Amino acid sequence: MTDIKALLLDALKAGDAKRSRSTQVQIGPSELGGCRRKVWYRLNDQPETNDNELKLAAIMGTAIHAEIEKALSDNADVMLETEVEYNGMKAHIDCFVPSTGDVIDWKTSKIKNLGYFPSTQQRWQVQVYGYLLTKNGYKVERVSLVAIARDGDERDVKVHTEEYNEAMALEALNWLSAIKESADAPAPEKDESYCKFYCKYYDASGQMGCVGLKKERTAVSSVLIEDAEVDKNALFFLQLTTQIKDLEKQQDSLRASFEGLLGVTASGIELSWTTVAGRSTVDDKEVEKLLGFVPKKVGAESFRLNIKPSGGK
Repeated sequence: MTDIKALLLDALKAGDAKRSRSTQVQIGPSELGGCRRKVWYRLNDQPETNDNELKLAAIMGTAIHAEIEKALSDNADVMLETEVEYNGMKAHIDCFVPSTGDVIDWKTSKIKNLGYFPSTQQRWQVQVYGYLLTKNGYKVERVSLVAIARDGDERDVKVHTEEYNEAMALEALNWLSAIKESADAPAPEKDESYCKFYCKYYDASGQMGCVGLKKERTAVSSVLIEDAEVDKNALFFLQLTTQIKDLEKQQDSLRASFEGLLGVTASGIELSWTTVAGRSTVDDKEVEKLLGFVPKKVGAESFRLNIKPSGGK
């Protein structure tokens, strides 16, 4: 019997491996602002050690990019996939409109991730595109990032536009220069639960690649996350958590005022109560009496986020 899943995924991954960007040796703008250790490994020809890297989302993103390029191919007002290079940095610009000086980069995402789009890394990337274009004689006015949700529709397309800022582009390039000058690999920056699925240099043994961070072997308080955007999002997350708890308390207190009521209020709000059956569970003790043991089925591994105030650094 044909293993259809393997047939599909093997073909997609093989096709992705042949793409020019997959085989590109130079560091590209999309990597600026990412994991310093991963970039250092790339710069120093570190062998890839992770055969289980998940790539389907990136492959889908590439397919969407190709469709957009095809759809715009007859538009004489835009330049598509323009290759530019300056001082060792090469890039392929998704879309550039010379007449208006607009640089456009397409991004694929999930709807749930649109709330914090774009990231600093994405803004660095498109600003560096603008920088490279200016160094190649083009006039750049604005840069834009367009998020296309893989699980959404036309209503979910999100556009972020900002003025071209050479200082931001240079900040990104200086970030790369600092890594190039480092004799040793920077410390891991991502949790192991992320690295083992999304980093080509992840190595559980730690003999050649990176093991990532793990709470069991790394004191959380000893790792400083320097990204100001992450700090802002974490503070907002805690604020929302507190608000949700307060709202749940208010909701529970209001619930008591509805006890025994059934009907419609003057505002047209229906109130009624429904009997819900209790949860049915297996009696482990009885099963053990009958079988001598209790069969267990272990579900798929999942990861729980823990966020709490620590006093800061």
